[in-house]
Amino acid sequence: MVGGQLFNKGFIGQDFLWWIGQVADDSYWRDNILSGKFESAESIPGWGYRYKVRIFGLHDLGEEVIKSENLPWANVMYPITAGSYLQNSGQTPMVRQGNIVFGFFLDGVARQQPVIMGCLGNNSQTDLATTIGDNRVTSATTGESVCVSGYSEGNVPPAPNAAATKCDDNMKIDQPTTKEAEKERAKVPPGVALSKYGLRSDQNVTPTQQKDIDSARSEAELKNLSKEETDNLIKKRVQAGVAARVKESNSPRASRTGQPYMESEATMRQSVADIKRDKVYCEKRVVLKPDNIVESANKAMQIDMDNLVQNIDKAMNALQSYTDQVSMTEGLRDLDKMIGESSKRQSKYMKIVMDKCMEFSEKALNKEMTKAVSALPAMDRMNFLDVKDGITKNLLSSYNGMTNGQAGLMQGILGKVLNLDSLKDQFMSRVSGDTSSGGSDEKPKGVPKVPMCTSEDMIAKVMAANKDAMEETNNNLISGVDGFLKDAMANMANVSSMTSMFNKLGGIKGSLTSALNFENIKMNVFPGEQKPNEAVSDFYTLCSGGGAAPQTSLPSTNAVDKATGKHLGKLLEKGKSYIDEIAPRVEQVSFAEPSSNTASVDLTKVGGVEVDQSSDDGVDYLSTSLTQEQRDDITNDSNINIG
Repeated sequence: MVGGQLFNKGFIGQDFLWWIGQVADDSYWRDNILSGKFESAESIPGWGYRYKVRIFGLHDLGEEVIKSENLPWANVMYPITAGSYLQNSGQTPMVRQGNIVFGFFLDGVARQQPVIMGCLGNNSQTDLATTIGDNRVTSATTGESVCVSGYSEGNVPPAPNAAATKCDDNMKIDQPTTKEAEKERAKVPPGVALSKYGLRSDQNVTPTQQKDIDSARSEAELKNLSKEETDNLIKKRVQAGVAARVKESNSPRASRTGQPYMESEATMRQSVADIKRDKVYCEKRVVLKPDNIVESANKAMQIDMDNLVQNIDKAMNALQSYTDQVSMTEGLRDLDKMIGESSKRQSKYMKIVMDKCMEFSEKALNKEMTKAVSALPAMDRMNFLDVKDGITKNLLSSYNGMTNGQAGLMQGILGKVLNLDSLKDQFMSRVSGDTSSGGSDEKPKGVPKVPMCTSEDMIAKVMAANKDAMEETNNNLISGVDGFLKDAMANMANVSSMTSMFNKLGGIKGSLTSALNFENIKMNVFPGEQKPNEAVSDFYTLCSGGGAAPQTSLPSTNAVDKATGKHLGKLLEKGKSYIDEIAPRVEQVSFAEPSSNTASVDLTKVGGVEVDQSSDDGVDYLSTSLTQEQRDDITNDSNINIG
């Protein structure tokens, strides 16, 4: 036959030979496909999208007899919707190592020029091996599956820029384990009945489950139980055994028996990315309401604490649950960092409460001084404007000083409320295998949903911790006004009348409830005007939109007042050590500052050339790093002497 098989006029019909094979280890063909840009076709060592394929029936003797590097190159047949890269029309083949592909021989019976026509999809029930390019499956071995993972380890590890991208979208949420364990922890499909032992009726009893049944039946015989009691006991023991094995199989401590990635056509199967997205979508985001800012700040602290507790609980469960472990972000792995970030947010909301107390103090002081100041002569009233300006500045400075260190105080309070040290001990005992804190099956308990009273108590602790500073601030302000009024009274004949007005200054303290309910600006200015409708949402989530706390969980300023009084009473009883007990301050890391040995920036140098400030002699300004346009402007400027 002249010209060989390619010139056989009937080979397409007569000698059209199909084949099925597996794409070999990509270390033998990955260099054909460069990961970056290249200038010349000569930079490519191969011929683009061609693959080494081990064809079933031809290359079954294994890697030791027929090495992957000696396998034939297979070209790719593109569909008409993909084009062939002419006129910028083409699609990239999605062929990976381990793919089961099928095609035909372009040269017919010569069988030296295979062409890939398509790929066979991988089933979600298929076990995927984690190695490729070995003699795991040959014509002489039986019982092994040829299917391998696309992430399997080949002969030569890929370079970092050529490694397969691993993402959360195809990562399993369960610990890779045996097929038996997979069956036990799988949810029962709809319409499938259960046996009298609570097992799926469409599946055979596993050997492990049979052992549980036999053990329970022996126990029932020893106890001489009836048939009904025996069945109930067997069901109880079987279900307990299944639950224990499922828990252990999904524990990070369990040994892996497979690869953790989903490489199948089951696109609707839940992945790690789904859990991470759900957390972001369902996490509450605070919405502050200006119409009742103190109540809104209280709710915000409760919402933020609730989010923090959920994150801590997830971090804690990661020691027991593979799902929580693989779905954690880096920000959730550091408990101290989570507490620190939450404390900064908490201090932001707490500043709203402190500012309201400052407003109340200032307004109360102004109100009590109105009558006293109105009795002053006009000259003294004008002088009092300077006093009032100083009062405002000192009040603002004092309260800013209290709130500037608020993050460290809130971090200490959060640490005490959440009992972080105890949680850390449980974490470490789990890691080290110490079970002295509880049984081997016990897992650390997370904090439940945070009630509103927790945030109210936190506000009360902050108020108690700042009690001395707030009292000192008020006393200093009153003392300053006292001095001014005493000087003014000395020059007035009607001293008794002035004294009665002066005495009212002692009654400006008021209650904390009054301070937090204080309205500086009313929403309904005119009499008979209806108050505007208040905002409803306290938070929003990306998955369900806005939401609000239930009526049974609304904050109460009176509750804050009572809690503050409780802490102040214990403060008088125990002394200042009580504050360190309930609200220890955590030292905050300040912004980075230049060290003492940091080189100074010499502004007398231009372009690295030292400038003599007394004289311009010897400095060539045109030699510095200037543009040509700048040089021309300097040269043409008659007011500049460049020498």
